[in-house]
Amino acid sequence: MSAQVVTLNQDAIGKKLGQRLYNSKGGLLLGTGTEIKEFHFSHIQQVGYKSIYIVDELDAGMDLNGHIISEKTRATTPIELKKIYQKLTSPSKITISDGKKDLNELADSLLRQVNHRLESPLDILDLKRQEDYLYQHAINVTAYSILIGQSLQYHQMKLFDLALSALLHDFGMQFIDQEILNKPGELDESEYEEVKKHTDLGFQHLSRKCFMKGIVSAVALQHHERYDGSGYPKGMSGDDVHEYSRIIAVCDFYDAYTSDRPHRQLHSIEEAVGYLMAHSGLEFDPNVVRNFMKYFNQ
Repeated sequence: MSAQVVTLNQDAIGKKLGQRLYNSKGGLLLGTGTEIKEFHFSHIQQVGYKSIYIVDELDAGMDLNGHIISEKTRATTPIELKKIYQKLTSPSKITISDGKKDLNELADSLLRQVNHRLESPLDILDLKRQEDYLYQHAINVTAYSILIGQSLQYHQMKLFDLALSALLHDFGMQFIDQEILNKPGELDESEYEEVKKHTDLGFQHLSRKCFMKGIVSAVALQHHERYDGSGYPKGMSGDDVHEYSRIIAVCDFYDAYTSDRPHRQLHSIEEAVGYLMAHSGLEFDPNVVRNFMKYFNQ
């Protein structure tokens, strides 16, 4: 028996699902073990999945749905975060304040679940619908970041601030042209430059419109900075980049690299881990990478 992530195409027909799929409202679309039929194929495509887990056969020991984050949370949290983002972009100060309250509650909920139950990054790995990618990605990055924070022995308040920062690290992406973000194939130089603006756009909105904590806004600006100074937008390096930004840089890369995107197919966990190890001390803070890798070696 083996499980693998495959690109969704006609070859998937007749295969068995290794993980539940959900619709855009968080409802169950198809259950584990479902044999994919022709009519399933079109439904899966319409919902926005580009990849699926398949298994050769299922047995009592196989459960790709046994994630540490609860089933309900995995289905509903991206929808909750999307509503929070919408509130935080409202012209109403009251609505923004309400969004900040909801954000705090979501961060606290995730922190409690991860603190009590999470053991490995492999417990978080999931598939992302194209339309919800921004929010599902933010949830995953938050959980990975909490893992690293735990390994670094952060106290509860630091873990909470780290979770807030991770939930909003890509906040500026919603201000980027969706045609560019969803473009099939590689981005050209001008398109890539446009995408890079999300760091400053997120920082400006979170700091000036939402009056978020300084570190939360700073992470939105810094999470693409690199340890060796090769990142953007300011080419910062080493300890000049805030520790939360250095943590989230690793988690953001790992989750994006193992996700199927319009401009790039997903890579395996092994490839992502290999890249992080090869670029530890270069692009990524070696202490952060070392603490993340602990969970892969258990």
